Amino acid sequence: MGNQRSIQEKQEHRHRILRSLASTNKTLRQDWSALLCDKLSAWVSLNRGIEVIATYAPLDSEADLSALHLSLLGHYQFAYPRVSQGNLSFHLVRDPSELSKGAFNIREPDPRYHPSVSLGKVDLCLCPGIGFARNGARLGRGKAYYDSTLPLLAAKAFRMGVAFDLQISDYLPVEDHDVCMTHIATPSGIRPTLEGLS
Repeated sequence: MGNQRSIQEKQEHRHRILRSLASTNKTLRQDWSALLCDKLSAWVSLNRGIEVIATYAPLDSEADLSALHLSLLGHYQFAYPRVSQGNLSFHLVRDPSELSKGAFNIREPDPRYHPSVSLGKVDLCLCPGIGFARNGARLGRGKAYYDSTLPLLAAKAFRMGVAFDLQISDYLPVEDHDVCMTHIATPSGIRPTLEGLS
């Protein structure tokens, strides 16, 4: 019963946040994405030991991190997710322009040209989501791709939720399989969560 209540509660939060996103225009989201990439670039440069960054190709309403990849080109390796047999695999991509339309019409790497990378080698995982809570809870789209992927990261890896400020809440429902973020990145800054501080 509690599980069903959590599922329903998550759906209500999804609808609320998606309505807020729908009220923004593309130009504003592009401005926010540019600011977010600047903040992330500075943060990554200050954190030693990061070599492999798992990122993503955005849906229309998500923060676009392609400028981050281009600004750090040659200094770090970037890996992008690909949906295969119900799971995410990550593949090294030199330039985000190399991605092509794949599952769910999302741009993704081609395994013929982009080598796979072990999740244990990822130092920073930039996670998209519909919403995040300040304590690190992540609200995805309900397909559980990231929930099954995040536990495979090394314990020392940063799990960073990436979103616009309007997607951040004081509270989001959490189920047993949900994996919390260690940090939240928005255009207004990057902060550790309670999970990241523990």
